[in-house]
Amino acid sequence: MTSQSNPRVVIVGAGFGGLNAAQALASLPVQITVIDRKNYHTFQPLLYQVATAGLSPGEIAAPIRSILRSHKNIAVLMAEVTGFDLARRVVKTLTLKFPTTT
Repeated sequence: MTSQSNPRVVIVGAGFGGLNAAQALASLPVQITVIDRKNYHTFQPLLYQVATAGLSPGEIAAPIRSILRSHKNIAVLMAEVTGFDLARRVVKTLTLKFPTTT
């Protein structure tokens, strides 16, 4: 990440719009945080090929971190956004937890 003095941008969702916004802003002197409840991006135009067994689900999904890996000023947070406090400029999230096996 870059210096704390740079402005912060939070992008909610890593769909086509969120990923495009993050990549477009990555060349600017800002700190970007992308928040999504999944750790992968699904290329939805090919979902019909998965449904018809033409492709496997893994062929149309890519990890968000690997898509944005080349940009040092982008961090990815896996969480669910539950609200916003606009007065305090805070994004409220619920960190997703997974069951552990014992």
